[in-house]
Amino acid sequence: MTDQKIQETVDAIKAQFEKRIEEISKNGSDRINEITDDSPEPNNVEATLNVTFDVKWKTTSIKFDIPKFTNERQTISFDVPTVKMVTKTFSWDEPATRMVTKCIGKKPEFYCHGFPPKCKVEMTCIYADVPEVYMRRREIKTDIPEFAMKRQEISFDKPVVSLQTIEIKLDLPQFYLRELTGELRDQQNEIEDVSSDMETEITKAQNEMDAKLLTEISAQITTLFSEIRTSLLSERANVSTYYDEAISKMKTTIKILKENNAVDEVGKLEPELSKLVSDYSQILSEIDKSIEDLNLQQIEAIKNLKIQ
Repeated sequence: MTDQKIQETVDAIKAQFEKRIEEISKNGSDRINEITDDSPEPNNVEATLNVTFDVKWKTTSIKFDIPKFTNERQTISFDVPTVKMVTKTFSWDEPATRMVTKCIGKKPEFYCHGFPPKCKVEMTCIYADVPEVYMRRREIKTDIPEFAMKRQEISFDKPVVSLQTIEIKLDLPQFYLRELTGELRDQQNEIEDVSSDMETEITKAQNEMDAKLLTEISAQITTLFSEIRTSLLSERANVSTYYDEAISKMKTTIKILKENNAVDEVGKLEPELSKLVSDYSQILSEIDKSIEDLNLQQIEAIKNLKIQ
């Protein structure tokens, strides 16, 4: 787009302006013919004006600075995680209690036999269930995310902006009333009004051309930067997809392990989760900085677009 597209726009606006000048001249010629009761002929605009005025063409130069773009290839490289879920078995010992029947004390019991009776006392156990602590083996199976880091690159043409002066040269008619004789002298005021109106219309057309140049070139600059910004935002979304999936799966796994008191495994995965979040934030910051720089360049480019 850039320089060629902008030059095409400038040429098109210039052509429109030149056509407008021709129309202003024709309208002036038609009015003079009406004033002098002369029947206009189709292609006698120049002749009619030259009879009435000394028409001198003054070259007018319009200069303005537009941004000139050169492309600087910029690449942002980083690693993004690809995730594969692998089912693993975790086992560990944890304290548990069970009820065990034990002798909790002894009571005396008397036994007698024979005659005369012979008696003796024996101590017998009192049995009851008591809690006993033991180490119980626990085992769970769950899906654990396994990560492989994939090298990702974002490459884009970063516009480097410098200013280029464009000059439009235009030949504008200047009308100098001739020394009128005969009946034309009586119509001098009306003819002078035609001259004044034509010059006013030419000035108005030139101002409108200036405004159109400013508006359309600004729009093209905006479109160019928008295309680059859209590309960067698309890549940013791709990066987010990778990391959001990895972080979500890691959090789910840690939650399952915590619910099952797999403390050692949780301790291994939480630092990995923290690193994922940190890397994610850093990559997004890098992309966002590129977008911010692009925005500042766009503001500067449009600010420097001044029609003289």
